[in-house]
Amino acid sequence: MQIGCATRDEHAIGLVKSVGYDYLEFSGKGLVAMTEEEYQELKKDLSRTGLRCECLTAYCPPEIIIAGPGFDPENAADYAKQVAKRAQELSVCNVSVGSPFSRNLPEGFDRKLAKEQACRFFEETARVFAPYGITVCVEPLGRCFCNFINDLSEAEEIIVRVGAKNLGMVVDFYNMEQNGDADQDLTRYLPVILHAHISDDAGDPYKRDFMRPEKKEIHQNRVRRFYEAGYAGRISVEIDEPVIREKASSSLAMLCGAGISL
Repeated sequence: MQIGCATRDEHAIGLVKSVGYDYLEFSGKGLVAMTEEEYQELKKDLSRTGLRCECLTAYCPPEIIIAGPGFDPENAADYAKQVAKRAQELSVCNVSVGSPFSRNLPEGFDRKLAKEQACRFFEETARVFAPYGITVCVEPLGRCFCNFINDLSEAEEIIVRVGAKNLGMVVDFYNMEQNGDADQDLTRYLPVILHAHISDDAGDPYKRDFMRPEKKEIHQNRVRRFYEAGYAGRISVEIDEPVIREKASSSLAMLCGAGISL
C-alpha cells in the first residue's frame, strides 16, 4: 500500500518525507499559479528530499467551469494543457478533479445539460493528459461542497459515457462520510477506481485535517474492507490545514496498522 500526503503547502515537503509518506500530492491550481521561480524551487525541493509528487488534487480555480453557466470546453482544454506541462515534468501519474466551485449548479439549471457539459469537460481533460501517461479521476464530492456529481454512481456514469482509457474515479472517504455512505460496498466501482483520499476535519469541511485518533477503528475498518475487496492503488491523506508532525505521524501509523498486505 502506497500512502501519500495531499497538501497545498509546498513548504512541507521535507516534513512529509521525514514522517515517512511515500509520495506527495499537490494542488493542480497551485501548480499553475506558481511563478517560474517558485516552480523551479518546488522542483529543487522535491529533488533534494527524494519525494515524488505523484498525484495532483485541487485541480482548477472556479473560473474553469466543469458544468454550469459559462461552460467553455476550449478554455477547459487550454487549462489542462497548462497543468499537464508542469505535471509531466514532475512525473505526476494521476490528477484528481474535485473543484466544487467549478460545478456548483445554480437553482433550476438543466441537470441533463450539466451532465453533457461534464462529459465534454472530462473528455477534453483526459485527451490532453493521455499523451503524458497521466490518468484523470472524477471525484464525487460531499453535498457540503457542491450539488453536482455527489454520488459514486454519477461519477461512474460520466466515466462510462466518456470511455477514455485514462479516465477513472477517485473515492474520498471524507466526502462519502459527509454524504452518509462511507461504509458502502465499493466492489461495484473497483473497475473504475484509480485513486483514494481519506481525512477528517478541524471543525469545518473547508479545514480538512489528518485523521482523528478517536476514529482509528472506523478508518482502519473502512480502508481494510476497501483493499480486501480488491483495490490495490494509492491512498492519500488529503488536508487543508498545516502539516503537523504529530498528526501526520498518527495518520500514517493508523493506515499502516490497518493490516493490509499487498
